[in-house]
Amino acid sequence: MPKSLNSTVVIGTLYTVFLCALVSGSVVARQHVLKTESSATSQEDWQDWRSEAQRQQAGSGPVSRRVPKSSEPPSLVLLRDHFATSLTILVVLSSALFFTIAIMVRGVLVGPSFQPDFRSGSEEVLHRN
Repeated sequence: MPKSLNSTVVIGTLYTVFLCALVSGSVVARQHVLKTESSATSQEDWQDWRSEAQRQQAGSGPVSRRVPKSSEPPSLVLLRDHFATSLTILVVLSSALFFTIAIMVRGVLVGPSFQPDFRSGSEEVLHRN
């Protein structure tokens, strides 16, 4: 097999593994967040934080904060309501980064080898004198 075909197979295999890991990791993270952030304790912690932010908004805290509008934790809302959009953006941007790096590495490993000719420069100096 030619070198370029071998590298294409390797890049395709690595991309498939990378994509499977990315999607499965996202699904596992979503399940974990839905399980933990939906609990009553988590909701109570979020409401406590919102009330503390409201207290600090009045200027009685170390910083002035804005009270979050959401009555639920942002991670829960993101991974419950906007998971498909988040996963699509993650796959597109990660794929662009993967293929950019893969093309650069392939060019280094498979491309024509560059061998500078150091003698030609020194010979020109010798001929000038």
